[in-house]
Amino acid sequence: MAFRALHQQVLVLIILGILIVTSEPMPKKKGVSYVNSGKFRFKHDADISERELRDCDPTPTFLPPTTIKTDERLKNLRDLMASQNLAAFMVPSEDAHQSEYIAERDKRRKYISGLSGSAGLAIVTAEKAALWTDSRYWLQADMELDCNWLLMKSGEPDVPNSANWLVDNLNPGVYVGFDSRLMAVSTYDYYNSTFESAQNGGPVLVDVSTTTGNLVDTIWNADAENPQPSYPNKPLLIVNAEKYTGETWRQKIWQFPETESIRGQMSAKDADALVVTKLDEIAWIFNLRGEDVPYNPMFVSYAIITTDTIQLYLYDMNTRLTDEIRNHLGIGGPGCESNDGDECVTVKDYEDFIPDLISQSLTRDKIWISDTSSYAVYSNVPESKRLLEASPILLMKAVKSEKEIEGMNYVHYKDSIALCQLGAWMQETVDTLEDPINGDINVISELIVEAKATEFRSAQPDYRGLSFHTISGFGPHAAVIHYGSSKETDIPITKTSTFLFDSGSQYLDGSTDITRTFHFGTPTAFMIEAYTRVLIGHIDLALGVFAKGQIYGRDIDAFAREPLWRGGLDYKHGTGHGIGHFLNIHEAPININADYEGEEPIDLNVCVSDEPGYYQDGEFGIRIEDIMCSVEADTEHKFDDATYITWKMASLVPLEPPLIDFSMFTDRQLDWYNAYNQRIRTEIGSALLALDDNNDAYNWMMSKTKPITYKFSLGSSGYSKSHAKTVVIWLLVCAVVILAVSLIFIATKQYYSRQRLKNRGF
Repeated sequence: MAFRALHQQVLVLIILGILIVTSEPMPKKKGVSYVNSGKFRFKHDADISERELRDCDPTPTFLPPTTIKTDERLKNLRDLMASQNLAAFMVPSEDAHQSEYIAERDKRRKYISGLSGSAGLAIVTAEKAALWTDSRYWLQADMELDCNWLLMKSGEPDVPNSANWLVDNLNPGVYVGFDSRLMAVSTYDYYNSTFESAQNGGPVLVDVSTTTGNLVDTIWNADAENPQPSYPNKPLLIVNAEKYTGETWRQKIWQFPETESIRGQMSAKDADALVVTKLDEIAWIFNLRGEDVPYNPMFVSYAIITTDTIQLYLYDMNTRLTDEIRNHLGIGGPGCESNDGDECVTVKDYEDFIPDLISQSLTRDKIWISDTSSYAVYSNVPESKRLLEASPILLMKAVKSEKEIEGMNYVHYKDSIALCQLGAWMQETVDTLEDPINGDINVISELIVEAKATEFRSAQPDYRGLSFHTISGFGPHAAVIHYGSSKETDIPITKTSTFLFDSGSQYLDGSTDITRTFHFGTPTAFMIEAYTRVLIGHIDLALGVFAKGQIYGRDIDAFAREPLWRGGLDYKHGTGHGIGHFLNIHEAPININADYEGEEPIDLNVCVSDEPGYYQDGEFGIRIEDIMCSVEADTEHKFDDATYITWKMASLVPLEPPLIDFSMFTDRQLDWYNAYNQRIRTEIGSALLALDDNNDAYNWMMSKTKPITYKFSLGSSGYSKSHAKTVVIWLLVCAVVILAVSLIFIATKQYYSRQRLKNRGF
């Protein structure tokens, strides 16, 4: 009887073990379904009436008060076009330096069309005016364009690209005007090849910059009511090498040995001149910063560095060339009284650049120009003397000095404090809403959170402004990867969906960029799964180890995507980008993107973002982004004497535990998560305690960084599912062994019993 009971108990244990191992976790209780609630839609569906959008069909047409009327501007432009025998004129969004953000003076496309969005191309013919822009700006275009303009929705079916549209709408051989200073070499090649390959012949490109200048500048300067502004003439800022950069401009140009200096790089390519057109490269070389463009601390300039001269072409040089700047650049110093010599900087007027480039082309043997240069630069260097390659400054700037790494860590420390303040404020504000389901746009909204974040950040020392246009998106807006909130699209933040906040700052000692996704209520099971997969990808990328100088960003892009792929999910943007040191927030040439071209292998002291995401169109969006810098990995072995690299997080802001299913983690991922939270507590905890008497930010941080321990508790979320199942499998094996041994024992006993009975004659 005892053995029979044991058999029954072991069999029950085996059956339970099999059920546990083969079962899936019980689904979590679903929260409010954002997509089914019907409470939230895109702003233009819910809150913008048709009377706020242009209507060009009726007579008379209807234009909202946000429209910019362009009748007079287009007439003046067309008159100029006719006088120069131009059938069309192209007005891009770019400036002469192919900058991500541009100064007000360079917003020619905005002036001629009325669209204030950052991306777009305007083309004006004698009879038509068309504007191409992506989906971010379609609503805005219908609020700002008048009925002179055709809105060409880039990416939509049956919408031709601009080159094919010109071929279809113009006669063969007519002239299309463009400003070569504003068009990249690759863009020029594309238009030119499209026109030349047209079946019946296409139009012909004509550069106006060498004759009358940009036509839009001409009519804009003559506009008495809205004249073209000048570039800002604020003083330049010297970034102290000892305190902030760790390297002087002299070291960068010639004092560092061999290819560690700019002239050393030139020598390796047999180039006797280097043309520098990118504003961030010029700012980095000379340890100078400015305020000429939004978000990026740049100043409008060019530079030409030769084997025996250093020439800086500065806008408004007479105002900006102060005694302090002259001393910084060594102008008039020992050996440079005449500003003539290989160690002396000559500052010239911005407008002298192209004439000097032409002169250099006559006397130099090989001139190095970047493959991202404008067609104006490219066309003014003879092909026989032209070295068209990526700028050597790209990688020199991307590999940070020890002082710059120190600064990057410090600015993220400061930024993390501000974002913990923001997180605490948001949670308290949402929790105290009278109606947390519908919210209150006057209490907490996308734009209010943007302003609050700036308030907290600006209290940090050496703060110099935002590093890019903040992405503050709630619900369906969070699903728009590059969403930008505005007065027209702002919506309240509630407890019903995810809130994605992607933001950054500029400080004298570095630049920041960070994204956190919040949920202030009860997320759905799918939101939790998606966030967890994104976080696992984020962690897996951060845990990567690879050999120095052998691995490209494209090689590790899949580290972050694989957890999403396993669930049939993905995201349509790169996984990471380089980041400058008090420079551009997006910095080449190292990016973590399978499709990125022109990159370099990952080196030590490189800082990049780690930002996988998931976006459910029309419902919610998730992105987790931190800045991490490459450090030497502590490996047990060093095959072939290689140096191995891993990552160290600079950002120290808590993640979102209500959106995490810890049962999906491996032990290694959970260890990383707990270690990261401990760093947050250790490194910024005391600073948060010192902020105020209420300790709101500190308490919020502590609540978000509780350690997660391994528990053999199958109904709990605080354990590793793989760990628990391993234990169950071992128990199952033990049960089977016990059952087998007991059966053998019983069978043996029964055998000998029968033998004894047989021997007795029974």
